[in-house]
Amino acid sequence: MNNMIISQIEEAQKRMSGYIALLNYRFKNLCVKADIAVLLPVSVYANGDELNIEDVANVNMPDEYQLGVYPKEAGDLQPIIQGIYEAHPEFKMEIKSTDDSEDEASKYLLYTMPKVDKNRRDFLMNGVTGLYEESQARIEAVYAKYQARFAEMLVNAPVQDASDANKALEDAYDRCSDMTEQLLKQKQQEIEEGFEKYIKDLEQKKEMEFDYSKGFRMYDVE
Repeated sequence: MNNMIISQIEEAQKRMSGYIALLNYRFKNLCVKADIAVLLPVSVYANGDELNIEDVANVNMPDEYQLGVYPKEAGDLQPIIQGIYEAHPEFKMEIKSTDDSEDEASKYLLYTMPKVDKNRRDFLMNGVTGLYEESQARIEAVYAKYQARFAEMLVNAPVQDASDANKALEDAYDRCSDMTEQLLKQKQQEIEEGFEKYIKDLEQKKEMEFDYSKGFRMYDVE
């Protein structure tokens, strides 16, 4: 294959890969399990400046479903709260203290991912399927565009060169299609695990509602 064809294949691969990256970004922001990456686009306005979350806080994951956000400066607590709320209003937020004191410098934020009940499970499943289909359609459009371009560029090329070029383009398309499908399966599994956790937590909560030795409810459930 000549350099022009190789360049076109690389260009097609880059465009298709861009749609994979976009799909991955969208999936991450349909939050089920905690992921520090979902806070990276958060803008925090402090002291007249627009800052990234890493500029004003350290972030960790206490467990699979929580994010801990530790302001580097006590005065940045409220701007961080506002910035994260604007990006992810669905997160449950708690203000905690590293030493159980009321000292502003010891305060940090604990964010819990929203529960995946049946309604949210169905919403998320429909959502990720729609995003996957959109991404796949865009990848197919790129593939079709470059197929047509190759048909014109290779009209006078040797048969073997044309075959090799089209095979390389097809391989690039297949790889990208496989990656989008894998992202979909991973996200669907994550949603199912979130739903299973919700059911398990619900069952544990119901078990605690009753004093079986006396046969009555110990306390009311919200």
